[in-house]
Amino acid sequence: MQKIIDLRAIEYHDTYNKVLVFDNQNSSLTLISFKAGSERSVHTDEADEAAQIIEGKAEITIGRDKYILCTGEMIVMPARTPHGLKALKDTKMLLLRPKHEHKKQSS
Repeated sequence: MQKIIDLRAIEYHDTYNKVLVFDNQNSSLTLISFKAGSERSVHTDEADEAAQIIEGKAEITIGRDKYILCTGEMIVMPARTPHGLKALKDTKMLLLRPKHEHKKQSS
């Protein structure tokens, strides 16, 4: 059964909140909200991922580069490249990714 998903409906929690939109044998789509100042630590993935900001403003680090993304902007994080996120404002984003394992970066 199909249903309409209101992307604005995800609530903000103390740091971040995740809602799985869909998940199948090949990929998943997750809606994530981040309170301003919260972060997703730097990590690598074995496949490309795409992030779309649907509300707010975030700094996304990919390798040694930093990008500021605002509402309506999207970026691809290449496979095997360290990446992370810091919410500069309360931020909501969609994360599309193929099935894979996360690898946390060692400090």
